[in-house]
Amino acid sequence: MLPLSWFLIGWLILMAIFAIVVLLTITVYLRYGVAYPTTYIASIIFLSVIAIVFISACSYLAGVDWSGSINPFGIKPSLF
Repeated sequence: MLPLSWFLIGWLILMAIFAIVVLLTITVYLRYGVAYPTTYIASIIFLSVIAIVFISACSYLAGVDWSGSINPFGIKPSLF
């Protein structure tokens, strides 16, 4: 049996890695990109979409009962 909270911890680790990649992407884009208003507009759109997806995922995850567990192999535990 795997507790559902392990999946939450894994999701948080993946989100931290994603945040590092996003910061690197935005830094390179703004530093070495062409200094036009479209660069900043594209950055704002990029960050806005990420924020919307992140907030939506967090609102969904808030409704999950994390005290449960799953059996990944589908075998019922023995009664003995």
